[in-house]
Amino acid sequence: MKQKSIKNIRWEFKDKGIFYTPPELAEKLKSYVDFEPETVYDPTCGAGNLLRVFPENVKKYGQELDREQLSLIDVPNFKGYAGDTLLDDGFNGMKFDCIVANPPFSVKWNPDELAEDERFSCSPVLPPPSKADWAFMLHILHHLSENGVAVVLEFPGILYRGQREGKVRKWFVENNYIDRVVNIPGNTFEDTAISTCIVVLKKNKTTTDIVFEDGDKTETVSRETVEENDYSLSVGIYIPEEIEKEYIDPLVLENEARRSFLIRLKKELDFDRMVCEMEEISMRPYISAIRKILREYDRDKTNACDNNQISLFDIGL
Repeated sequence: MKQKSIKNIRWEFKDKGIFYTPPELAEKLKSYVDFEPETVYDPTCGAGNLLRVFPENVKKYGQELDREQLSLIDVPNFKGYAGDTLLDDGFNGMKFDCIVANPPFSVKWNPDELAEDERFSCSPVLPPPSKADWAFMLHILHHLSENGVAVVLEFPGILYRGQREGKVRKWFVENNYIDRVVNIPGNTFEDTAISTCIVVLKKNKTTTDIVFEDGDKTETVSRETVEENDYSLSVGIYIPEEIEKEYIDPLVLENEARRSFLIRLKKELDFDRMVCEMEEISMRPYISAIRKILREYDRDKTNACDNNQISLFDIGL
């Protein structure tokens, strides 16, 4: 059998919703690990890019669905296992200081086969057969040590989808496992332009707050606020997009209003003069009434400042 090339494997995985993690994004995930771990595990390790960014002395473990892909991984201090992570847990019974993962997005799985598995039986419900995203999160949580940290790249739908996924997400929030949620804009992946998110899990949190991050903006949100938002973890709810307001100079706006008024006034006076000429009546009473109004404002002390005045010559009258 002819061995697959990296390119062929990549295209096969892309069709299944599996994407490779570029080095820059691997470093981004590692930046949320705030200590030097002794062990690091990737349950869907692909080409091993997420493990590669850790020092050589760190023991690295990874499971990969494709055996040929696993054989191509060249990472120091690495132990791999080939098999379906959800169906065949290659590191059963092991706990890890750090877990980094980029699981396949919204792939199908068979929860009926795993209902009694201790990785998933703790959850109030199992994720739906059509979307295994939260199943991978439960697997990761199971393998995380009590003082460890897991940094998972996920599809944004897991943050807001309802029904079974909403119940699993609620369970994660109520048990205080969600530490941080980070928005990752589109075009970060080499192979896809879709937006993603990073979810940071911890078991030893000292508060029940959740940190939301979008670019250089962060917001620390109480669990009660998340509960009020029906346990949605969408970053946009807690860090709304800022709409840049256009500055309008009030003096310019007022001058424009004055200009419009003077133009309308001249048109009204021109029309009134035409009617008076046609009907052979005097326009003087009307002009006198206007002058009376103007004299009232001409005596007003607020007119002492002549800045920003508009003359008839200014508007071409």
